[in-house]
Amino acid sequence: MESTDRDDGPAFQSVFENRVRFAETDLQGIVFYGEYFTFQDEAVTEFFRQIGYGFEEMIDRGWQTHVANTELNYREGAELGDVIENELRVVEFGTASFTSEYRARRKDDSSLLADGTVTHVAVDLETDETIPVPDEFREAIAAFQGGLESIE
Repeated sequence: MESTDRDDGPAFQSVFENRVRFAETDLQGIVFYGEYFTFQDEAVTEFFRQIGYGFEEMIDRGWQTHVANTELNYREGAELGDVIENELRVVEFGTASFTSEYRARRKDDSSLLADGTVTHVAVDLETDETIPVPDEFREAIAAFQGGLESIE
C-alpha cells in the first residue's frame, strides 16, 4: 500500500493528540478501523481552530465546509493506552474545494498508524451552494503552514 504523503509541499502540523480508550478498540485489542475517521475529523476541526477558523467563526462569516471525499490507509494497529499524534496539512486548493493529507502516528515511537486524505468544499450558509474558498481562509492556511507556494 502506497503512502498518500507527498515528498514536496508544506510540513505536517501536529494538531491533535488522543489516548486510545477501551471503547475505541475491537475484540483484537486494537483501534477499530472506523475510529480513524473520527480522529481524522477531530484533526481537521483542530487545524481549523488553530488557524482562527473554527466552525463557529466560519458560520459567523456566512459559510462552512462539507466533506466531499475521505480516504484512509491503515498501516499498523494502535492499542489501548497508546497516545496518537494526529497531523494534517492542506496540500491542494481548487476554486471551491481544498484537500488535506492526514496521518496518525504512535507518539512514543513515531510509527505510522494511518494516513489518508480529506477533501472539503466551501458552502454558503444561506443557499447551501458551493462558493469559492474565501481568500482569507487560504491566507490563514498559508500563514500556518509557511506560505502558499507550497500548496498547489
